[in-house]
Amino acid sequence: MECHRKWSCLSSAWLLFLGVFVFRQTWAVHHSHIGQFTAVGTAHSLLELSAINFLNDIEVGSYNKAHKQIIVKIPWISKALGVNNIIKKINLLVEHEQHFRWTIQFLSRNDTNHNRNHTAQLLAECEIDNNITVKSHIYLIWDGVEYFRIDEEVGHWENINPEFKEYQHILESPFWTTLRKRYMKLYCVDLMRKIVGYSSIRDNVVPEVAVSQHVSPEGSIILSCIASGFYPRSILMSWEKYGKLGIWGNESSSGTLPNMDSTFYLKVTLELPPEDSGAGYTCVVEHSELKSPAIYSVPGKSTVEKSWVLELGIVLAIILLLSCAGAIIIWKKRKTGSTGQLERAFPSTPPAPSSLP
Repeated sequence: MECHRKWSCLSSAWLLFLGVFVFRQTWAVHHSHIGQFTAVGTAHSLLELSAINFLNDIEVGSYNKAHKQIIVKIPWISKALGVNNIIKKINLLVEHEQHFRWTIQFLSRNDTNHNRNHTAQLLAECEIDNNITVKSHIYLIWDGVEYFRIDEEVGHWENINPEFKEYQHILESPFWTTLRKRYMKLYCVDLMRKIVGYSSIRDNVVPEVAVSQHVSPEGSIILSCIASGFYPRSILMSWEKYGKLGIWGNESSSGTLPNMDSTFYLKVTLELPPEDSGAGYTCVVEHSELKSPAIYSVPGKSTVEKSWVLELGIVLAIILLLSCAGAIIIWKKRKTGSTGQLERAFPSTPPAPSSLP
């Protein structure tokens, strides 16, 4: 019976540990991928085609018709995709030039001015959470106005602009439906999973945190909390006063930004009114690599004015010392020069008397 109790306790503890572990893992597994295609052309030709990809709101790659190459913004993503995969995507984008040319020509066929420039855009976005697709949308835009959108879970094109209602049957044809589903899976969801899967191979890194305080020229108190060099990307940072959450002033954030080594950076600031002394504030950081939320106290005031006055005082002291030293040297030189002139005018040893003839 005692053994059974011990086993039960151990089992409960193990399940609790698993629960915490799963929570920490799922906390950082939500990812989003957005692909934006923009084509500019007339009824006769395609003038421009560009594509931009964003992973978790960070630009990771772009394509331009003029250069016909994919520019990867973050180096390790090239390794994740592989050279052959990137070449295939370049060839696919070259094929898409024909598709966008046909689209612009078709939609502008009734335009009396065949030299007028038109813009066709396709925005595709998808999200995964714990490796499960939770969102998959496509938006179609013509000359800056959205005219169709689709939620892949619903599977039905929603017409936004009545002027384009007549084209809905084309989008819902079996050919375009199959192509749409294939592209969304391969180039939105699967591509994101491939990049995310590769990035998860690297070691996780705990954030390095620095907290500072200074007074702005207007007199308000500025608190800054910087977390740098951390991985994975997900992080929570908040301000507490004497251990309590609240809205204490104007908060702002830099947003989570990537570093060149694939780690991330985040800065949050809190602007307090001049009557707030800034005492009792702490920056609370939560990250999957921290066993528990880390609390960082705000150091004492370090105003810009004090720093400026101190630096100015040091400079003035140096100038004063140099001036004094220069004055002493000049005074000594003048004194020496005056003594020499007196000696020449009034020699201390009288000249020898001249010999008489």
